[in-house]
Amino acid sequence: MKKNKILAFILGITATGAVWANNNVYITPYIGYSFSNSFSDENGIDIDIDNDIHYALGLETDLGEGRVGLYLSHQPTKTANFSNDGSLSYVHFQSALRFDTFTHLDTFLGASLGTTIVDADWTDKDLLLSGGLHGGLDYKLTSQLRLVAELRWLVSLIDSDTTTICTLPTGNETCNVRIDSDWMQQFQTNVGVSYSF
Repeated sequence: MKKNKILAFILGITATGAVWANNNVYITPYIGYSFSNSFSDENGIDIDIDNDIHYALGLETDLGEGRVGLYLSHQPTKTANFSNDGSLSYVHFQSALRFDTFTHLDTFLGASLGTTIVDADWTDKDLLLSGGLHGGLDYKLTSQLRLVAELRWLVSLIDSDTTTICTLPTGNETCNVRIDSDWMQQFQTNVGVSYSF
């Protein structure tokens, strides 16, 4: 069901291609590492998402002095004190201002807004409102090929009335998780290769 939601969302964005028609399009696959904060429920159970590798894709086009587009990221997750693995996926609209810093090197600073798709035992909610800030360096190898390095801060709103029943790693105990934190934060470091046409 979640995959259908993601696919419908992406197809809807792609269908609004009028903005993309007369501009360069940039496709940037990334690999990176995510650093997650830990939080606890009202009973003191720690929810500690392991730091791990993630994969991402940026689809952008020029707009004025910057770029606008879509950022997709997926991270398989393990969470301390919970028995099942899960995942976090981000689907964000993003925009960034770009600066010609040196002859072959651009810098950029931007913001994003969208949703976090959560597949985890510690929440019954599939979608969380999320946003972020990002910045980085863009080194021009050729007129169409660039190396990109960036840092992202992503924050997701966790409703304080989120409640779920889970199974602890021992397999014979259950827990009732009620989130007492308002925000889940992640820092991502990304490296990628951008191709434009």
